[in-house]
Amino acid sequence: MIRVDLARPFARRLIPLVLVSSGLFAAAVPLAFHLEGRRELAGGARAAAGQVARVVELAMSARPLLWRYDAAKLAEQLQAAGLGNLDGLEVQDAAGHRVAMGSLPIGPVVWGRADVVLEHQRLASVWVANRLGPLWASSGLVALLCALLSLVLGGALYLYPVHTVMRAERRIAALLAERRVALQEEERRRIARELHDGAGQAITAARLQLLALRQQGLAASSAAAVERHLDEALEEVRRSTSALLPAPLAELGLLGALERHCATYSQATGVDIALEAPSSFPELPAALQTAVYRIAQEALHNTVRHAAASRAVVRLQADAGTLALEVDDDGRGFGEAASCQSIRERVAGLGGAVTWPEVGSARLRITLPLAGGDP
Repeated sequence: MIRVDLARPFARRLIPLVLVSSGLFAAAVPLAFHLEGRRELAGGARAAAGQVARVVELAMSARPLLWRYDAAKLAEQLQAAGLGNLDGLEVQDAAGHRVAMGSLPIGPVVWGRADVVLEHQRLASVWVANRLGPLWASSGLVALLCALLSLVLGGALYLYPVHTVMRAERRIAALLAERRVALQEEERRRIARELHDGAGQAITAARLQLLALRQQGLAASSAAAVERHLDEALEEVRRSTSALLPAPLAELGLLGALERHCATYSQATGVDIALEAPSSFPELPAALQTAVYRIAQEALHNTVRHAAASRAVVRLQADAGTLALEVDDDGRGFGEAASCQSIRERVAGLGGAVTWPEVGSARLRITLPLAGGDP
């Protein structure tokens, strides 16, 4: 089959795109998850800082000078307000001095700030921290899941287009091979017509004129010699024409031509040869008909020559876009080494497959794709 190389260049160009898209997915989703979680933690810290600021504001209103020295009372008020389990808390007065209240967190945190304002004057600042450890753990889990999912998606994004291009590549190769065979057969027909219409007719006309000259007194021996040479040339033209374009195909079609060949070859060799084919056999392209006819001829020749058979059967079957040709006999079989190169070339040119009989086996099977079928 003609080689069409589309899949490999396409795959090379597709790999960077798949890697970039998979990498972006594997990185963007965990990053977005982490940033969103960090934003929520910061918002929660700011809200908690605002609540703590209101508690501190009430303490300042009740004890304007001594509130910073009564950390235990402030802790009780925060516990009552549901703020006793903060990850981190720091309170600074207006001068920036830290008030002994709460504890500083260990590890990465995100801070939220709120000011304590009385009579339009900032008297203190409250900082509340939320730990980032759980968020990092969740982000790592999401990153792992996204990495696995990106591998699956990347594989699908790579394999499906490449598989589609490979199928198209095989189909294009089959069409090119079919077209090549069709062009070869058309060229054979053209040469056969030229031989028949040109050289053949010219030789026939020369022979007729020679006969007329012989009747007019030309020496019989000379005329006979020239006539013999012309007959040999005419026979050679006929053989060449028949080799290029099987005449039985044009006259009888594929089944009729095969039936006639089986009958004449059986008479010539003494081997009982039968043809088995459905009555409703589809119409095949001319190139495919010629190939099947020539393959059957060569297969029968190999059967008679190598298999020492006394009976052979040629079977034809067409279904599901595939044409099957089998040559079965009762002989000892023959291996691929005994086959003709023309069988391999014709089958490969049409995108088909050959199952050669092993020694001791007697069935040669050839499958060819029909027009419109998958290669």
